[in-house]
Amino acid sequence: MMDSAFASASGGVARTIRAHREARGWSLGALAGRTGLSKTLLSTLESGAGNPSLETMWRLARAFDITLGTLLGEENVPETRVIRADDGPSMTSESGLVARLVLAEGRSHRTEIYDVRVLAGTPYTSLHPPGTEELVYCTEGSLEAGPEGREVELSAGDALWFPGDVTHRYFSREGARLLSVMSYPPARYGDVSGSPETYRTARQQGG
Repeated sequence: MMDSAFASASGGVARTIRAHREARGWSLGALAGRTGLSKTLLSTLESGAGNPSLETMWRLARAFDITLGTLLGEENVPETRVIRADDGPSMTSESGLVARLVLAEGRSHRTEIYDVRVLAGTPYTSLHPPGTEELVYCTEGSLEAGPEGREVELSAGDALWFPGDVTHRYFSREGARLLSVMSYPPARYGDVSGSPETYRTARQQGG
């Protein structure tokens, strides 16, 4: 689901998706195979008429081997930037987690900052590209976060660093809000190896 800010940027996202696909010489079918998304959905997104979920955007970013912020066209950041409370596109995962892009710094170290809302009682699990590091800072409520099987309880004011390229999980019994700071290795613009199945984007768990 997209909010108005993300909807207004959909044309730019559509152009970015097409540009990255064509720069690699991929057909829609080839991109569909790398992402696990249908050609119909990809065609709709490239036309600017789509309504992509967070999972869809992560799959595309992973296939292109770029950050989510780059896919959203946020790679060129000015030296000084004021970020108001309602600025930045927001996306909603299938589990209901809402992430708002606060900052994407797309230079050599590639950093993105997200303002994230975790719904009560709904687990959220994710896995990012190799070399990704993540810092989670809890701003409201409490939650369990970290690599699966090694989650840590965080309250407002607590922070946790962990490697983002291992499967990790967020869960809050009563709902929580956090800042997620993700640092990526330098971008590579060559071919991307591996199948879509090896990269599990955010998913909803039962139970």
